[in-house]
Amino acid sequence: MVLEEVPVWHVAVRDAPGAVEKLELVPLEPVGQPRRDAEGEERDHCQAGNRPARSERIAALSWHALVWHKAGVDVPPGPLAASRRRRLDPAVIGIGVAALVLRLLHLRAVRPLLIDTAPPPGMDRWLNMEVAAAIARGEWLGGWAVPYDSSPGYSYVLAALYRASGQRWIGPAAVQLVLGAVAPILLAGVVRRLRDDRTAVVAALLGALYLPAIFYEGLLVKFSLVPVVASALLYATVRLRDGARGWAFGTGVVLAALGLLRPNTILLAPLVGWAALRGVRASVAASRAALVGAGVALLMVPMAVRDHLAAERGAASALGGIHFYIGSNPRADGEYVVLPRIRPDIVGHVVDARREAERRAGHRLSAEEASRFWFREGLAFIRNDPVRYVLLELRKLWFVFEANESGTFGDDFDALRPASPVLRLPLVTFGVVMPLAAVGALGCLRRRAWLLPAFTLSVVVSLLPFFVAGRYRIPLAPPVIALAALGLDDIGRPGRVRGSVRLAAVVLGLPLLAILSGADDVQVVTLLVTLAIGVGLVRWLPVSSTARASFVHVSESAQTGEDSGIDLGPRPEAHHRPP
Repeated sequence: MVLEEVPVWHVAVRDAPGAVEKLELVPLEPVGQPRRDAEGEERDHCQAGNRPARSERIAALSWHALVWHKAGVDVPPGPLAASRRRRLDPAVIGIGVAALVLRLLHLRAVRPLLIDTAPPPGMDRWLNMEVAAAIARGEWLGGWAVPYDSSPGYSYVLAALYRASGQRWIGPAAVQLVLGAVAPILLAGVVRRLRDDRTAVVAALLGALYLPAIFYEGLLVKFSLVPVVASALLYATVRLRDGARGWAFGTGVVLAALGLLRPNTILLAPLVGWAALRGVRASVAASRAALVGAGVALLMVPMAVRDHLAAERGAASALGGIHFYIGSNPRADGEYVVLPRIRPDIVGHVVDARREAERRAGHRLSAEEASRFWFREGLAFIRNDPVRYVLLELRKLWFVFEANESGTFGDDFDALRPASPVLRLPLVTFGVVMPLAAVGALGCLRRRAWLLPAFTLSVVVSLLPFFVAGRYRIPLAPPVIALAALGLDDIGRPGRVRGSVRLAAVVLGLPLLAILSGADDVQVVTLLVTLAIGVGLVRWLPVSSTARASFVHVSESAQTGEDSGIDLGPRPEAHHRPP
């Protein structure tokens, strides 16, 4: 059982902890209704104006209904909280609608280039459309081009939408954009559970106006679904961490879906496991692990069967080794580099890479053997020159946090901007949210709130073994946007940044960080405008509660009867009077 601080007189479900003048263990009334045998004693204490003894207060908790064990109370919201939440929920939905309008306007502008015109052969969009068309024709393994696709799961979704749209590509593109407009709403749900309603509105705005997501969601490539799926995984993980057992199966499904879109994101699995199993007894942990595993198996098992059958027919995909070597070889610079005798396209990564591997090995190799050959070559480079490799990884890390969308494989963000009035707008880009996310990450670490920083770090680590490009870091966008919203709240909330000197340091430091990451003048100005608007929103939007009091926080182990001990949590800060 943990006692934490929260505004309480109008306590609502999921109200986040806020600054309080003093930490108290009363009142008990908002937590739940006591049993009949405790009502008289509790009323006598209240009428007498006396605080019950600590042992009596703890005993009274056992008479109350179970409370939500993560930053909220399991009671209906008070009238003030409910009315304010009704005002904010439509705001988030309205932001989602605005996000959809922006995306549809973008699709209308780029349709002649991306939908009505055949893509150039050899690049990502061409490959996904070619494989999807083959599946729609009945070649359910993906046709002749499928060995060039490292993760063909997206092509099956695209094929289903293509057939449902009467074999017109505009249908799948529109569906992708509709799903993309859901991502800001999911991010608002994440931030609401981690902080409060007004910060959730800020997160929704940042997600709705994030230009790289709009760009990728308009392409018929696997990266188009990554923003919404990564946002869904982040939301499901937060719900699972908060004790919502019904989310275990869904979390597994979304984790598998993201793994099929971007296989490197499988590194998020330990974080999901931590969220599912942390602080629960063995029986609950086993149940949750089984549900998460079942959700993963729902998507992964059919794809594993499909991959096995494709391998038997000589249509296996084996690109991991050559991609690893491109990012870890003596010529590597952190981005994509052209290797000798290997064409820089998807066909070259299979045909030429296998031929060159056979030339170096001196005998014929299967696709899997060629992939393992290149993987061993990359490991040999690391062993032979570890200092060079460490410097290379640091350079990759810089590219991960670079302000611009570098790298192209047939479709380039900057090249498409002249064709789209939406992409030409000075809206949110990675160079805008990254400095704000740094502030949010520092705030999370100071509060020992590990989930968002851990999610971000897991994605970053998953990128480093390979070469870095803007399209590969798109799974990083949802957690970074959520951290940016928390950063704006830390800067703008009264009392969070004290004094004009510290505020000036933040205002000057953020543009400097953006410039160091390669942001141009437009991005720096957009960052300052975003900072001003975000601070204004977190200062002036209504909050779900305003009065001060205390809040009871009960661990799941206590709810399930496994632990009845009392834990008052970490030592309060100096400006709080301990109970």
